[in-house]
Amino acid sequence: MSRTDHSQNNFDLVRVFAAAQVVVVHLISYMPELRSETWLKALSLFPGVPIFFFISGYLIGGSWRRNPNLAGYIAGRALRIFPGLWAAGLFSLVLLVLLFPQPLIDNFGTAAMWMAMQLSFLQSWNPPFLRDYGMGVANPVLWTIPVELAFYVVLPLLVLVGQRIGRLRTLLVGVALVSLLLCWWATALLDRHDPQVELLRKLMTISPVSFVSWLWMFLLGVLAQLEFERLRPIVTGRAVPFITLATMVGLVSLVVDLPPVLHLPGNEIGLLNALVNALACLAVAYSYPGLATRWLRGFDLSYGVYLYHMPIANALIAVGLVGWRGGLVVMVGTFVCAFLSWVLIERRALALKPRLQRIFDKRARMATGATT
Repeated sequence: MSRTDHSQNNFDLVRVFAAAQVVVVHLISYMPELRSETWLKALSLFPGVPIFFFISGYLIGGSWRRNPNLAGYIAGRALRIFPGLWAAGLFSLVLLVLLFPQPLIDNFGTAAMWMAMQLSFLQSWNPPFLRDYGMGVANPVLWTIPVELAFYVVLPLLVLVGQRIGRLRTLLVGVALVSLLLCWWATALLDRHDPQVELLRKLMTISPVSFVSWLWMFLLGVLAQLEFERLRPIVTGRAVPFITLATMVGLVSLVVDLPPVLHLPGNEIGLLNALVNALACLAVAYSYPGLATRWLRGFDLSYGVYLYHMPIANALIAVGLVGWRGGLVVMVGTFVCAFLSWVLIERRALALKPRLQRIFDKRARMATGATT
């Protein structure tokens, strides 16, 4: 597929939808006076985190195929993840200083360690003293950051091994199936109510090590990218049929639970659910040309929406602004913060990518010339 084909899509819009789904699910789950099991089930038909993982695999896999320069790859991923993450981490700290100052002072050493982890790649750890603030976890969505970083590391290694043995697709499918089985074991077979396996379950589902449980969703995106020439005539222009198919499979899954094939709700979706959702994502991305450009005007808000909604929600819970009023403030505040994050931080950081890529490509050519 050409570079032009990849640039004319609606993935930014799909990611905003996925981020908004995560926001609403968290509000309904954690904001007092908003709990609704019916809405949680309805929203679970298109789960945001699995959609993010799939799209990430598809786009990052394509980026690596087009330019397998390791230094440029690392720089690009770092520029995408860390500037926005650091800004959101400092935002969370400011809110804590304003609304939770004494516990921060009383636990200064622990707070400093927590902050260092928030700005690095160990965001899963939440110190005990924060259990009394907001919902009890400063920013629960950040468990996915080290998982995503692990995906970025694993992908070039798998591609290298797969190319050397001449069985790249076979290797990716095999690793994905092993990951799916690990995910099923960790989420369905380990009793979440058994305190003896609680630590193991957390290790396999929300710790940095948990990437082994979620890797199959990312690899599903990589495989879709590899096979897109076959998938393109199937999904292009067919957003409505594939959204309908994904909805029907999801509704069946809410009645018939057959993990790891059919399963909702939650992030640990079944394989069939993941497949139909992946097709729906591709169909939306490659239907209605220019839709994302018209609606978003080049503003990629999904990462900011994902990062900022829970710090804002926790702050409102801490001051007692809850219910639908609190939820409305969270939605407005989240999109305002996402807009500012994109304009002031993320877009400027990403603007450095072409320059760095040219530098790394030049060095790679020089190194190749020196060895010939």
